[in-house]
Amino acid sequence: MSLPNGLTISALNEAEVKVLYHEIFVQKSYLKHGIQVADGNCIFDIGANIGLYAIFLAQSFSNLKILAFEPIPDIFSILQDNARNLLADSDIKLFNLGLSDRSRIAQFEFNPSLSFVATMYAQELTDCVQQEASEYDWVKAIALDLQKISLISSISAQLLIKILSIPLLRSLGLAILNKLVLGNFEKASIQQVNCQLKTVSEIIQENNIAAIDVMKIDAEGSEFDILMGIEAADWKKIKQFIVEVHDINDRLQKMLSFFESHGYNTIADREDWEVHKLMNIFTIYAVTREPVL
Repeated sequence: MSLPNGLTISALNEAEVKVLYHEIFVQKSYLKHGIQVADGNCIFDIGANIGLYAIFLAQSFSNLKILAFEPIPDIFSILQDNARNLLADSDIKLFNLGLSDRSRIAQFEFNPSLSFVATMYAQELTDCVQQEASEYDWVKAIALDLQKISLISSISAQLLIKILSIPLLRSLGLAILNKLVLGNFEKASIQQVNCQLKTVSEIIQENNIAAIDVMKIDAEGSEFDILMGIEAADWKKIKQFIVEVHDINDRLQKMLSFFESHGYNTIADREDWEVHKLMNIFTIYAVTREPVL
């Protein structure tokens, strides 16, 4: 499919690409709150999905060394296609594995219609959402987010929200939304996939990495596991982190404290998705206070 910037990429579905493009290219979510990238940097892209972050980096900076990690084979195949077609001149290494606190094989839940929420922790992510949110709250949030990525028009979104606010018409509104967008998101398509996991420190050692300028982690509940896989001697090699956090059992505050105890200045923010508010999703930006060795 074609991106608004003219690039043609491979993808599992259009909606996900629009979401990722909005985050990475429009909002520039990975260049906020003091995060800096320069020519020649080394980047770890953990949870690379189909590769849009790597593509954005390669378009914006020169001579980067990118290590991209994607554990789900079906997604990894798309990542390979995009790297072959759009990153052939870049120094990028692709890994069909996930990162965690130790090496092992783990089972992921994967829905091709929602590939960017593939996770080892499906129940934990379900428990993380705002339990008091109503069906109306969820559909309203979805409608507003779909408007942001132009899957539905502003007029359609507002009309749908109005219909949903009227109890007698709510079932009609839900049917409309399902027809427009949600028809492909069926639980029947959920797959259980076994994936290889390694640790960050194993990757650092195996690839002779002296310094990491940015480590981006978008791992759907595995974020703390990944940090636990960084050995003490390797923390001083990592300058900056961008981490999506699912605030399970006060995880956000625990991770902020964890980064600060390792010598990082931190900021917690939230992307502009309405559903992130209901799902208790935040992003931590952490920048070291010490020079990277």
